[in-house]
Amino acid sequence: MSVRQVTAVAVAFVLLRVWHVSAAACANVPRTSTAVDFAKLSFDYLVVGGGTAGVALSARLAEDPSVTVGLIEAGNIHVNDPTVEVPALSGIGNASYDWLFTSVPQTHLNDRSFAIPRGKMLGGSSGINGMAWGRASSVEYDAWIPFASDNSWGWSGLLPYLRKCENYTLPPHDPFPGISEEDRERALHDLPHVDGFSGLIVASHNDVYFDATFKMANVLNDLGIGTNVEPQSGNASGVTNTLTNINRVEGKRSYSANTYYCSHAGDTNYHVLLNAQATKVSFAKGSNPLIATGVQFVVGGKTYTATARREVILSAGTIQTPQLLELSGIGNSSILQSFGIEPLFDLPGVGENLQEHMFVLAQWQVKPGVPTFDLLRNNATFAAKQQKIYDETRGGLLAATDSMLAFLTLGDIVSPSEMAALLDIFDKEAAAATSPLTKLQNRFRRGYFADGSAAALELIEWVRGLVNPAPNESYVSVIGGMVHPSSKGSIHIASNNPLTPPAVDFNLLSSEFDTQLILQILKFIIKIGGQAPFSDLVQVQTDPDPSLQTDEELLSYVSSGASIGHHSVGTAAMAPKDFGGVVDNTLTVYGTANLRVVDASIIPIHIGAHIQSTIYAIAEKAADMIKNGGYGRSNSTTSA
Repeated sequence: MSVRQVTAVAVAFVLLRVWHVSAAACANVPRTSTAVDFAKLSFDYLVVGGGTAGVALSARLAEDPSVTVGLIEAGNIHVNDPTVEVPALSGIGNASYDWLFTSVPQTHLNDRSFAIPRGKMLGGSSGINGMAWGRASSVEYDAWIPFASDNSWGWSGLLPYLRKCENYTLPPHDPFPGISEEDRERALHDLPHVDGFSGLIVASHNDVYFDATFKMANVLNDLGIGTNVEPQSGNASGVTNTLTNINRVEGKRSYSANTYYCSHAGDTNYHVLLNAQATKVSFAKGSNPLIATGVQFVVGGKTYTATARREVILSAGTIQTPQLLELSGIGNSSILQSFGIEPLFDLPGVGENLQEHMFVLAQWQVKPGVPTFDLLRNNATFAAKQQKIYDETRGGLLAATDSMLAFLTLGDIVSPSEMAALLDIFDKEAAAATSPLTKLQNRFRRGYFADGSAAALELIEWVRGLVNPAPNESYVSVIGGMVHPSSKGSIHIASNNPLTPPAVDFNLLSSEFDTQLILQILKFIIKIGGQAPFSDLVQVQTDPDPSLQTDEELLSYVSSGASIGHHSVGTAAMAPKDFGGVVDNTLTVYGTANLRVVDASIIPIHIGAHIQSTIYAIAEKAADMIKNGGYGRSNSTTSA
C-alpha cells in the first residue's frame, strides 16, 4: 500500500472515530448553581478550580451517577465567546478572562516583574493559552518514577491517559521539509499505538503555512537537526510541525470548558459554581491525619461553606494551589505564623520547587512582499477578507497559529568544548546542592544535557512581529528557552487575606549554568537567522541590535528582554515528604486523609514540552485512581 493510500485509510479511520462537542451540545450551558444552593449541598467530591485539570477531573468523576460532584470556579463561563474560541483572538491581559498575576521583581533580570497570564474562567488557562499540544520525551516522564516511588507515573503508565484525552486529526500530508517517505510510513504504522483518537480535546495541525516556516525548518535541517514526524511517540526532539488544540471543523479552540464540561453539563449530579473564589479548606476539628470536610468560598463579599463527604481536590493550579494550602494551615509553619495563620500540619515543601521555562528572543524585519501574520495588522482589506473566510469556512488565518516548534539537545547548539565547560559549571553548582529534591533533579537534568536523551531547549518561530512592530512592516521572531532550568523559585502567601494574590518569585537566572545556557541559546538563534535560505527573506535584524556582539552586551540584552514561557510547575510536588514533597503518589497531601491536588503543581521535575496535554493526562489518571477507590493514604516519608 502506498503512503497516499495509507494516509487515506488513516484519515477515514480518524473521521469515523471523531467525537467532538459542538456548540449545540452546550445548549443547556450554563447549568450552574447559586452560592446559596451550592452551600446547601453535600458533595462526594468537591473540586476547587475549574481550569484545565479541574474541569476534566470533575467531569470524569461525574460519570458515576451514584456520586455528587461540585466544582468551584472563580471566573465565568465563556463557551461560544469569540475572544476565547477564535484561535487568532486572545483574552490575555483582559480581567474578564485573566487573573492578571505578576511576579515579584526578578533580581537577575534588572528587577523586572513579569506578567503571569492565568485563565480566570471555566476552562482556566486552556482558554487563553497558545494552544500548542504535545508531549515530552519518554525519559522525562520516567524521571518522575523515583520521585513518586511508583512506576505508573512513568511513560508507560501515563501514555494511556495522554491518549485518552486526545482526539488526533490526521492531516492528509505533513508539508514540513525533512520528512522522508520511510519516515511517513513508520509514523503511520506507529500512529494507532501512540496517538489518541477518541478523546475530547481535538489535536490538529494547521492548514495554513508560511514560506518563512519552511525556510527556518530548512536551516535547522541543514545544521543536522532533523524533522521529527512523530514527536508524540516518546522522542520529542527535533523540528516539529506542532499540533494545536483547534477543532478544524468548527475553527474553534478545543479546551476543557467546551469539551469536558459541555459533555457533562446536563448531568444532574454535577454542580458548577461560577464567580466564586475558594478561600480555605475546612478540616474536622482535632483530626489526625487531617480530614477535609469542605471549602470556604466568597461570592459578592459574603463567605459560604461547601461540604464534602469523601474528598476535597485542589485543582487551583501551580500558583493558587500552594496559596490555598497555606491559607488552610498546611505549609511551612514559620511562614504561616508570620501571617497569623495557625499551622495544622508543617509541610515546608508547599510553594517551593517552582520551575518555569525562560525564553529569549531574536526578531527580523523581512523584505517587502514576504507574507506573515502581520498582514492582519497592516492590511485592513486583507483582514476583512480573512474574517469572511473564517465566517464562511471556519478556516484561514483566523483559525491558524504558528506551526514550527523545535526541541533541541545541548549538543545541537554548542561544540564539545563548550558543552564540557557548561557541564563543569553545572557540576560545581550541583555539588553545592543540599536539598534531596534538587539532588535527584540534577541527576536527571545532567543526563539530558550530557547524552542528549531529552531536549535542553525549545525554539518557537512566530511568523509575526513581537517587539515594537512598525506599521506596514512584517517580521519573523524566534524565541528560545531552557526547558530544564537549574533556577527554582517559590510561591507563598503575601497576606492572610485570601483575596490578595500570592508572591510569585521565579528566581530566574539565579544559576550561572542557566545564565551561560541562555547566552548560548541567544547566540544560536541569531546564527540561524543569518543562514540561508531563511536569511534570503530578511531585510534587517531588529532584535537584539546587531551592534551587540560581546557576551556582556548580549547578557545585558537578556536581562532587559528575556521572558517566561508560562509553563509553571512544581509547587506541590509529588515526592517523598522528607525530600520536600507535598503529595504522595496518589496525589494526597501529606498530613491529610482526603485532600488531593490534581494540577501542574504536582509535577516534580519539569519537562521539555508545553504542559497542556500532560495536565489533562494527570487529570484523567487521577479520575481513574479516585473512581477505583484510590483514597490514597500513604503519609510515608520514605526517601526515593
